[in-house]
Amino acid sequence: MFGLTIEKLFLVAIIAGFVLGPSRLPGYAHGLGRAVRTVRHFVETTRSAAEDEMGVPLRRSEWESIDLRQYDPRRIVSDALRDTEPLRETHSPSEELLADAARVRPGQKYLITGPASHPRRILIDSLPQHDPRRIAAQRQPDTVTSHTGPDPTMSGDNRCEQ
Repeated sequence: MFGLTIEKLFLVAIIAGFVLGPSRLPGYAHGLGRAVRTVRHFVETTRSAAEDEMGVPLRRSEWESIDLRQYDPRRIVSDALRDTEPLRETHSPSEELLADAARVRPGQKYLITGPASHPRRILIDSLPQHDPRRIAAQRQPDTVTSHTGPDPTMSGDNRCEQ
């Protein structure tokens, strides 16, 4: 740790004793002891706050008492896969789902949901086959009989006369 050994620390303490002198040495020793207690108290309060927030013990003795083999990822995944229930499909769609399906136009590729501040784009093809929104997007558009352009049966001269 920084290349300090017991011999070097002992030598520094003896030199400090000579430099500080016998009159000031007890005051500095008292200050050093107070600083060590303050640091120890800070470390202890920080450790206990971290334990409370994380819910995990940080002392080595408490870690050794926990059987870490119970957290084997392979066993956790196999237990999770074994204990799942199959997803049950509901045959009656919700009101919100039907309202979304009413807004879907034939041929639409994305469904926009959520508030205007945070819209969500959902690819219609990613929805289940029986989803009313997907069914609404897959139906054929109604043929429109109104003409928006010029009548192709009339010549250019007749259009001017009308």
